[in-house]
Amino acid sequence: MKEFVKLQKLQKGDQVAVISPSNGLPEISPEVYELGLKRLQEVFGLVPKEYLTTRKMNSSLQGRARDVMAAFSDPQNKAVFTSIGGEDQILLIKYLDAEIIKQNPKPFVGFSDNTHIHNFLWSLGIPSYYGGAIMTQFGMQNEMYDMTVGSIHKALFK
Repeated sequence: MKEFVKLQKLQKGDQVAVISPSNGLPEISPEVYELGLKRLQEVFGLVPKEYLTTRKMNSSLQGRARDVMAAFSDPQNKAVFTSIGGEDQILLIKYLDAEIIKQNPKPFVGFSDNTHIHNFLWSLGIPSYYGGAIMTQFGMQNEMYDMTVGSIHKALFK
């Protein structure tokens, strides 16, 4: 049976990374993205930190990989959230440094194309959470689903 590291739980006031390792759609739909960030702050009490390619379409694989590495490397980040999925992330994996990520394990939350990072983390024994992207589950019209809020609390918080 595979052994996984035990991740620290989040607390209100924690800084979390928000990255776009697959697609920079926040550039095209800033209103939805901003709503998702607002809910990350107001519903969960987290402080988002964005990276260089988060709001940029057509960023290079190397640039997006640098953001992934920076997000995991920063000890102030207590988790890593994705803005949305995409379609070419499998090509990004070769630019990630497994040793640095193993030394800095933290919850990773994303869906769709982010499955490639989930699989990468699984191979390192780091748990991750499928779902909860900023532009989809967090950026829902009207309000987030109660089930989503409850599930994120249960998975990530003390």
